Amino acid sequence: MSEKTSLQEQVRERFRQYLTANKLRQTRERFAILHAIYDIEGTFTIEDLQEIMQLQRFHVSTNTLYLTTQLLVEANLLLRHPFSTSAAVFECLPDNRPRSYQICNSCHRITRIKSKSLAQSLETYHTRSFTVSHRIAYIYGTCAMCASAMEKQLKLLNQKAQADIS
Repeated sequence: MSEKTSLQEQVRERFRQYLTANKLRQTRERFAILHAIYDIEGTFTIEDLQEIMQLQRFHVSTNTLYLTTQLLVEANLLLRHPFSTSAAVFECLPDNRPRSYQICNSCHRITRIKSKSLAQSLETYHTRSFTVSHRIAYIYGTCAMCASAMEKQLKLLNQKAQADIS
């Protein structure tokens, strides 16, 4: 049995337990959505998930996707990121490993940071009056592409200002 298959089974069982404990129905659609989500690498939106479900020829309504992702968030199997984008951004939570992201303020591109020192710092953070469930860092700034574009724009504006003065 592969590691991915084992993870799928563990997550499926955790979701089944959550649904049972909360007296919620265990529908085929909910488990198909769970399976599709745990096949996704990285972050995704509801629109991404809807596209994947359509490619798998498994029709579910957008409302069902929203409700199921909310259940998965409540079951601690899915994380809804607080990014400042218009669409909700989600990510699977198969384990409790620290995660860190950089978000561009200009283009809103989200990039996962793979830094051992940052992960270790997040891992060792503890506080007395707070129980940590997830360790996630968000770093906002400007990506290299946007910084370059801004620099070019600034040069053009300076050139135009110089031409206007002359």
